[in-house]
Amino acid sequence: MAKSVESEGKNQEDLTFDEALRQLEELAAKLEEGDIPLEDALQVYERAVGLFSQCRSRLDTMEQRIELLTEDLDGSLKTEAADLPVDDGEND
Repeated sequence: MAKSVESEGKNQEDLTFDEALRQLEELAAKLEEGDIPLEDALQVYERAVGLFSQCRSRLDTMEQRIELLTEDLDGSLKTEAADLPVDDGEND
């Protein structure tokens, strides 16, 4: 592969959600083209699975944080610290 999305300067775990999602979309487009060698396609697929797992984990964490929103007695909203572990995707 000429220019790998993986080599954009950041490790996968250092990517923001938006960066990971953008890279995942680029990888999906590469796979949909279907004109890359099988070995490269496998590497792209593996990277995409990792990015998908990372995005899903971050969405799950955000969802849990949102669920911890509680209505205060005066009607204002407050958040409670969730102190949730961050899944780096390495144990999947």
